[in-house]
Amino acid sequence: MFPQPPEVDRVLRDAAAELAVAAGAEEVVAALDRAVTRLTPVGASHELRIRLPEDSAGSGDHRPGEGEPVALLPIEASTPAAGPVGILLVDRDTAARTALRPALEAMSAQAALAMERIRLTAEVSRYRSFREVEALMEQTHDVVLIIDGDGRIRYASPSAGNVFGTSALRHARLLDFLDSVQRPAAEFLLRHVRAGGADRGEGRADWTIQALDGRTPVVEVTCRELRPGDASRDVALTLHDVTAQRRLEHDLTARMFHDSLTGLPNRVLFAERTEHAVAADIGPTAVLLVDLDDFGSVNDGFGHVVGDEVLRQVSRRLSDLIGERGVVARFGGDEFAALVQDADTVADVEHTAVRLCRSLSLPIRTSGGTVVACRASVGVATTLHAGSAHELLRNANQALRAAKSDGGGKWHRYEPSTTDQMRHAQLRADLGRAVGEGALFLEYQPIVALGTGRTVGFEALLRWQHPTYGRLPPGEFIEIAEDTGLIVPIGEWVLATAMRAADRWHAGAQVRAPYVSVNVSAHQFRSDDFVDSFARLLTATGLPAHRVVLEITESLLLRDDDKVWHALELLRAKGARVAIDDFGTGYSALGYLRQIPLDIVKLDRLFVRGLATSRRQRDLVEGIVTLTRALNLDVVAEGIETERERQASAATGCTYGQGYLFARPMSETDTLTWLAAEQDV
Repeated sequence: MFPQPPEVDRVLRDAAAELAVAAGAEEVVAALDRAVTRLTPVGASHELRIRLPEDSAGSGDHRPGEGEPVALLPIEASTPAAGPVGILLVDRDTAARTALRPALEAMSAQAALAMERIRLTAEVSRYRSFREVEALMEQTHDVVLIIDGDGRIRYASPSAGNVFGTSALRHARLLDFLDSVQRPAAEFLLRHVRAGGADRGEGRADWTIQALDGRTPVVEVTCRELRPGDASRDVALTLHDVTAQRRLEHDLTARMFHDSLTGLPNRVLFAERTEHAVAADIGPTAVLLVDLDDFGSVNDGFGHVVGDEVLRQVSRRLSDLIGERGVVARFGGDEFAALVQDADTVADVEHTAVRLCRSLSLPIRTSGGTVVACRASVGVATTLHAGSAHELLRNANQALRAAKSDGGGKWHRYEPSTTDQMRHAQLRADLGRAVGEGALFLEYQPIVALGTGRTVGFEALLRWQHPTYGRLPPGEFIEIAEDTGLIVPIGEWVLATAMRAADRWHAGAQVRAPYVSVNVSAHQFRSDDFVDSFARLLTATGLPAHRVVLEITESLLLRDDDKVWHALELLRAKGARVAIDDFGTGYSALGYLRQIPLDIVKLDRLFVRGLATSRRQRDLVEGIVTLTRALNLDVVAEGIETERERQASAATGCTYGQGYLFARPMSETDTLTWLAAEQDV
């Protein structure tokens, strides 16, 4: 798999920086070799050299000399004024790679310019050599800096003025231009690169520059050792201005995770914060769900303007009462939630519920003089009876329903029933036998191209036909599987079954066989054998790796698990594709899209639901799609249930869709019928 355009641009920028300061032909060849290595697939071999004045200048094959195992072909690059300027020669296999040709031609031209500079400046001062570098660097908008061992700028390309507010940077200390908070990390990065500790002697980061004209642009920095092993320890930096992109990411993130009316976190962010609080396990954690009783009469009697002001005042009362020890969110409508971490005692949580009911029972006076009386019901649950965030929120919701059914204006705590405990214990005992007894099975839901309606893939969905409780969705038993360690063998069975089904779809496909998309848990990624197991399944089924998409959750990526990320890189190197599932349900997701090895973004159904009715929602999704396209990622809109949602998803730029509008999950047999019916259309 070849690098995508953004990576190719970075390779060319890095090569240009190295060529600009190369001191001889050997360093030119070494810089070109490093660049071609990064542009070719892992494990691919190549041969290259440059045509020196003493070489023959013919345009045909360069005949191998002593020690050259293959014939080399010239890569020419022309400019309207100068004619042929390329001097790079590569082996036939590398020259035949069509996708590499533009990059090879660009590097050939840069190498020629570098050799010309070396020839002309062999006996002149270092200052003159910098002037030649400057002429070369005028070709790029990115800033190229060379930093000496003392952290001072030895060279700055002409475009530096656009970022720093001045191009007169020679001998200035680079760290003096950075935000003070970022200086320690930046100093560590430079030191780490000089020590050869970064990957390929290279490091990356985002820096905020304090420009002399008062601006604070954000730049994406690529940092590499200029001449590995050189005692001068010079470092080359490429700075790419990403101010607008980061601002867009920040704005989109804020809109994704906050309520526009009250400014509070929304349901998505609250669920993520709850998950982190439960995982931290630093003390009792409580969730209080708050629902305003009969709030519909406020909107009906006083209008939505008054109703909105009441909701804003309620949010302020809740925030004041919970304070800094917790998180308050608006779930939507007239429902709010509060998360209290590390509570002293359960009695303290219950006292908070009493105070909430009392505070919200006080009349609310609006700015227009209207007095509104309302009450609230509160449901309380703690981690004493919940092992996960999902269970904690579910228990709080049950307690809230009990409070409302008791007449409203009251609070109720969650009390586990004997029936619930027995059900959980039985599911835990039965799950270990489910695979061997054939009680687990898969269904498949089509993923279609929104433009044509054609099926491009199927998502494999796990089900359990329990002898007592009937058909169970994964939400009923996946947590049990993870707690007991059964998730690894179950996950391997799911992957093997889905891949065998995908192999059988080949005969039923009209043009291109659909891929299969399989959810993979964090436990599977962390198991030592997962990558090897996947490779064995590819061999056993004969299924091409590109027809397998591994879906991961956002919360898995947010943990900065090096083992998981390394597994993702290895799997993609084998040809599999990776999708992030339910995108938008985790925090800081937009920032992670730039870093993780990823191919597909599956947009959560929460964003799809409002596309047909909310301008704000459409703007949000359009912004997300713009960013994902810039990263060459495909976008699948999940949960499409109506034709209006399909049209709105397509209008915002989503290429693919999934949902009940197209089809409900179906058996493997039905997928073959489905594909055959498509073929007849």
